[in-house]
Amino acid sequence: SAGRAAVAALAWTVSPKGSAAFAYVTAAPTGRYADEEETFARVLASFRIAGAPAEERTRGPDLTFVRWQDPREGAFSLEVPSGWSVQGGMFRFASVDTRAAVEIASPDGEIRVMGGDPDIPPFTVPTPTLQMTGFPEGSWYSPGYGVNMMVRRYVAGLDFAREYVTGKAAQGCAGLSFVDQRERPDVSRAVNSIYGRFAGGVSVEITTGEVAYTCSREGRAMSGYCFAGTLVTRISGNMGIWKVEMLHGYLAPSERVAEAQAVLDRGLRTFEFSPAWWGAQQDLTAQTSRIVGETHAQVTQAIDDNYWSRQGVMDELSRRRSNAMLEVEDVVDPVYGREIQVQSGSNYYWLDHRGTIVGTDTYTTPGIDFRELIRRP
Repeated sequence: SAGRAAVAALAWTVSPKGSAAFAYVTAAPTGRYADEEETFARVLASFRIAGAPAEERTRGPDLTFVRWQDPREGAFSLEVPSGWSVQGGMFRFASVDTRAAVEIASPDGEIRVMGGDPDIPPFTVPTPTLQMTGFPEGSWYSPGYGVNMMVRRYVAGLDFAREYVTGKAAQGCAGLSFVDQRERPDVSRAVNSIYGRFAGGVSVEITTGEVAYTCSREGRAMSGYCFAGTLVTRISGNMGIWKVEMLHGYLAPSERVAEAQAVLDRGLRTFEFSPAWWGAQQDLTAQTSRIVGETHAQVTQAIDDNYWSRQGVMDELSRRRSNAMLEVEDVVDPVYGREIQVQSGSNYYWLDHRGTIVGTDTYTTPGIDFRELIRRP
């Protein structure tokens, strides 16, 4: 207004139960405002929120939650709405490469809530050494024992969230638009502080970010959310490996977002690893580490002795010649270590939990249940 000065302030907070804000405005004739600043400050500082808390906003239909157990390895459990379909579990690609993933869908299929994705592999940061030895960015590199890593430069959490929504989470949606995106340094600091206490001198760092987006499916307005955290472990110099440590989100009709958010929130709050599985996995990881160390020692000794078995070479040549005549080749299951003979003609071979073997020409998993079989030379 003419001849008046004013200052406005907005206090804003976000919580799992919703958002709250409070607006403050001070005003006075322009010539008097400076004289009243101390009074305004004391009045504003005296504000206190009083009274009973407001009732929680309605989150759609009432939901009854039940505990769901990982059916694959019994590795974890969480609470999900009764009557909703749940898929996923702990996917094992190697002894030290396990990926937890869950997708929860409403009975009508309109809402999908997810956590983790078994199709996302571990990554190794590109280096000049990898480049020179035939592993450029975008290629696959195996340090051994069934572990396969994609060579790719590190992607921060926010960038990965955007990438994941664009490439997968919003598939089948038209008119994708990001309505909000932000880094979450508060979450990153808290998680890095925890990792710092248990890293044992190893350099690990996580970055987190979140995006909200809208799109349309069959003419219906949809709203989605994705939170991602990527963890990088620095080994030495410019070497390092990284993985998607956190990946959570949902896609739902815009009028049912509160329902999807409630399911996601409940799942995250009730997620628990099985102590028995965790202990067994730690033992398996330690055992694999010992195997790697002992194997390297044996290889070193063999090189030092400059000794190799003539009979072993002849057996290997015989095996290759026989396979060529029968048009078969030998592959190894990295999980159980057993050798399998398959029909030749494909570049990659895959095995699911039912024992089905599929060959592909490109490095494309036939399904989330399949793990790669390692080809013998």
